[in-house]
Amino acid sequence: MTAARAYWDKDLTKILLDLCIAEKEKMNFNFKKGLNKVGWNNVHRYFRQQTGRAYSSKQLQNKFHSLKRLYKVWKKLKNATGAGWDNTTGTIVGDEDWWQARIAEDPDAVHIKGKPLAHENELENLFGNVDTEEGDMVCAGGLGERTPTGGSEDNVAPESEDNVGRSSAVRAQRVRKEQVVDSPPPKRTKSMEYYVQCISESMLERSRNETNAVNQEQKELQESLEIVQEDGVEQGTELWFIASELLRSATRRAAFKMIRAPEHRIAWLRWTWENGRKK
Repeated sequence: MTAARAYWDKDLTKILLDLCIAEKEKMNFNFKKGLNKVGWNNVHRYFRQQTGRAYSSKQLQNKFHSLKRLYKVWKKLKNATGAGWDNTTGTIVGDEDWWQARIAEDPDAVHIKGKPLAHENELENLFGNVDTEEGDMVCAGGLGERTPTGGSEDNVAPESEDNVGRSSAVRAQRVRKEQVVDSPPPKRTKSMEYYVQCISESMLERSRNETNAVNQEQKELQESLEIVQEDGVEQGTELWFIASELLRSATRRAAFKMIRAPEHRIAWLRWTWENGRKK
């Protein structure tokens, strides 16, 4: 039986991203492929509990990879030659010819033209340090590089004069084989300054992302508590304190904002609080 088509709005997307970030923090995450099996099982279960949407694990993963592709395109365009940045609107700036050239290179660029990247902080947190391309990546010992497994000319020990005549035929045969194989030359090791610079830039970017995430979380909490007050809950009351505690969670804030009727939001606060105390 084919699963129903998945509908995604801003709130549902944020819940998915928050759940994926939580699994990444629990190390249920592969920096090349994304969430592992345990991570996706958790996301699938918690997403259904918080939203009531019976989306399949495959539908959640499809959305995850779609967001990853969009983030990669946005990051590439932001750093592209000829691109500008508008701090007021949070959008990439370029003339029409520039945009048409970028869209011709990657049709997904049309989704970014003139628009800010939705959930930028969450996407940076989730995909900012993910190894999505072949090349350098961050590992436990620092920045590493994928290199060939074979040896190089620098590793060949010099021959003694007694062995020169005896091994010349072997060397000639080896040269002929290498010419037939035509193997690529080994990569040169990059300088220590290069690795230090990469690590410093990575740490600086992570610090900026963490600061932005904290500021965004405080802003969302304030907005949620303003909704609580608009629903008739006065500051200093027991329900106000309950809301202040529950809405510290990003996933609870997203679920709270999805509820349209004020009386249903208040009922949700009481039910969530009482349900949490029973566990």
